[in-house]
Amino acid sequence: MTDYDVIQIGFGPVGQAHAALLGRHGHSIAVFERSPSLYPLSRAGHVDHEAMRIFQSVGAADAIERHAIPIPDYDWVNAAGDILLHLDWNQSTPSGWRSDYLMYQPHVETALRAAVDKVPEVEVNLGWEATRIEQFDDHVELTVREGTRDSGSWAPTGRTRTVTGRYLIGADGAGSFTRQSAGIRWDDYGFEEDWLVLDVRPNDPDMHIDMPEAGQICDPERPISLFRWLGREHARWEFMLLPGETPEGMTQESRGWQLLKRWGVTPENASIVRRAVYTFRSLLAKDFRCGRIVLVGDAAHLMPPFMGQGMCSGFRDAANLAWKLDLVLRGVCPQALLDSYTDERRPHVDQVIRTSIELGRIVCVSDPDAAAERDRLFLSEQAPPPAPFPWITCGIIDAATDSEAGHLAVQGRVCTGDRTGRADDVLGNTWHLLSPDGELLNGIDTAGRAVLDAIGARAVHVSRSRRGADSVVDVDATYHAWFRDGGFRAIIVRPDFYSYGTACTSEELNHLLGRLGEQLGVRTAGALRPAGVIR
Repeated sequence: MTDYDVIQIGFGPVGQAHAALLGRHGHSIAVFERSPSLYPLSRAGHVDHEAMRIFQSVGAADAIERHAIPIPDYDWVNAAGDILLHLDWNQSTPSGWRSDYLMYQPHVETALRAAVDKVPEVEVNLGWEATRIEQFDDHVELTVREGTRDSGSWAPTGRTRTVTGRYLIGADGAGSFTRQSAGIRWDDYGFEEDWLVLDVRPNDPDMHIDMPEAGQICDPERPISLFRWLGREHARWEFMLLPGETPEGMTQESRGWQLLKRWGVTPENASIVRRAVYTFRSLLAKDFRCGRIVLVGDAAHLMPPFMGQGMCSGFRDAANLAWKLDLVLRGVCPQALLDSYTDERRPHVDQVIRTSIELGRIVCVSDPDAAAERDRLFLSEQAPPPAPFPWITCGIIDAATDSEAGHLAVQGRVCTGDRTGRADDVLGNTWHLLSPDGELLNGIDTAGRAVLDAIGARAVHVSRSRRGADSVVDVDATYHAWFRDGGFRAIIVRPDFYSYGTACTSEELNHLLGRLGEQLGVRTAGALRPAGVIR
């Protein structure tokens, strides 16, 4: 017996999301965070539609959306103002949310903390620093010490505590104590640049500032990133440090006002609420797991910010890991299922990091001749476009025979009984087998039913007209367009919203369910622990 099912070190936004996702399955979780309070300022400034869908799954999306700004465009211009690269963020998405949002991180953390607080199985301990991790065959032991903030510095109180858990999650950021204790090493992709980040709060939030909603100024004299809206009350500028400039000099408030003057932002009409120099790096853990210790978020990967995917990648980690840990903790699947966490997430993050670096190399050009050649290639449309956003290509998917597998599943609006809403809210956050053909679902054999029952899946008839216990109305015909365009009649969707695989006949569907059971290692004779009520 252990004190908890899971111990987690770190309670930033990714740690909050993971604790909420896993705790909603009824597993006991103890979170230990070194800081005595949530960080009051913004670091990340962007989330995408997939992150919003993950927020939705823990009941935090509506609160976050109230403070976020949807962004339709992301333009990259040269020193003369010519558009080198245009990213259209106004396209429809499979997730049922706008493509991309700018947000103020404390609003996101407040909403996620509220979601965690609704899950009684999650115990949050703020002001506790991890000092020792010891791993055994069947559990992990963690020692922590209590501390407080004294004149801005963390100071121990003298109290210590040792707890045990079946697994330990490291959500403790780039300097992860967890990663170091587990002996997991980085792969370094070689990108490293220092940038000054200025977060500004105009006295009048609607103050006109002559800048794009989101953009990059690819000026060799000084590359600049700028975002007019960071949530609904702030703006952000990021300036690359030039040779000879130091973090100490660049973070002086007077230097900040000098840099902001060209946009008419002054001490008379705004306040600088944060000024810090960050080193943008590109690092990827060689493994996301060591036995019973698992990494999520910045503990597992760091990337340049030019895609806005650092924190979003962490949310994907949390969503991917939570459903796998749930099945393992309940005894439905063996611990070997956790091998697929690294198998799936590491290649995905690798591609995101590489694309972020390529975009960073467009911006971070300080040589005038190299910048002129870059401009010529882009303006003559000879430069290759950015790589498409990656999907899952291996792991728990039916990749060998199915082109839909590994892609994000569609979320449309559905109606059941007297309730109409987004499908994830109406159907619940679990495995789903969706089909417009009720007879096909009736043809699932005993073995297939056993797999569905073991993993807690829900088979749903998506109808244009019928409604009932196992039937919903496809309000906007979103799913029927998906089935028609994809050429399939049934699809299995994982709890992290990725498609496992598709089928067109009962025979194909039963084979698909058999493959799913084999890949998961499902113990269909009965779980060691029943599925918890998903909140």
